[in-house]
Amino acid sequence: MSDTIQPAHHTKHLPVLAYPFNNVAFHLVQRDDGISNGTALWLGAQVLSVYLSAEFKGKSRKTIETGMDNSTLVLHDTERPKVVELGSGIGLTALALASLGYDVLATDTVHVCASVLRANINANAHLVPGRVYVRELDWGVDPTGWIWDDPVSITSPTILPRKGSDGRDFLSPPFDLIVSSDTIYDMALVAPLFETIYALSALSLSPALPSKSPGTPISKPPVIYLAVERRDPTLITAAFRRASEEWGLLFQRVSEKRLRRAGVGVGWDAGEWEGVEVWRGKWDGVTRAVKQAIL
Repeated sequence: MSDTIQPAHHTKHLPVLAYPFNNVAFHLVQRDDGISNGTALWLGAQVLSVYLSAEFKGKSRKTIETGMDNSTLVLHDTERPKVVELGSGIGLTALALASLGYDVLATDTVHVCASVLRANINANAHLVPGRVYVRELDWGVDPTGWIWDDPVSITSPTILPRKGSDGRDFLSPPFDLIVSSDTIYDMALVAPLFETIYALSALSLSPALPSKSPGTPISKPPVIYLAVERRDPTLITAAFRRASEEWGLLFQRVSEKRLRRAGVGVGWDAGEWEGVEVWRGKWDGVTRAVKQAIL
């Protein structure tokens, strides 16, 4: 983190943030208007964007198995990996991943998309090599009703024209990565959030290298990264326990040492990001296996 970047709780009064990230400077509009938590920057997005930038630097291309050459596995460089973000807010993490060369589906509520997210992505799109697509995604809508090629919303279809296979302008499963930050703060949101992550994981099962162990699945779900602020330790602990027990979403916390090694907290006092955690996880591929209708 650069010395010129301030923790989010010091900058919520600013209508526009000049936010240096790697070799570019994003200009991000925010609104601390009390209507939605998602229209202003939060610490979790700052921490997650720095960590993922360090974790994925130089890894913005996918490889696939193309065959064997003299018993040696041949890998072929293919398209950019795809990321879906839940609760994108003002767009910092989406832009950070796009700056690394990832294609990102940035999602949030109608209000957040209309008031800050879409404008920020459009204003900064020329600064990043990856593409960012903005869509509304209501976590309460059953996945069987999701529409990926709608130009505005995955869960509330619009009457605007869509682009099909001849002019593809949308991002859809399978995804290689699912990310979210500052979205576990209310128990009422826990089930809708994890239900959505589970559905996205099930829809994104991708081919993996064949296993030598009998009975081991030959497909793998996307990696999940969540950044949370432990304001209510009981809520956070209960949320991750439910994720495992009810949805088969298995998480492990990224150590503070590893976060610091990635550059989190550089230039800040230690207490400025105290309580912010990053968790890495995956769906176990078994629990609550998704219905055939949505695969």
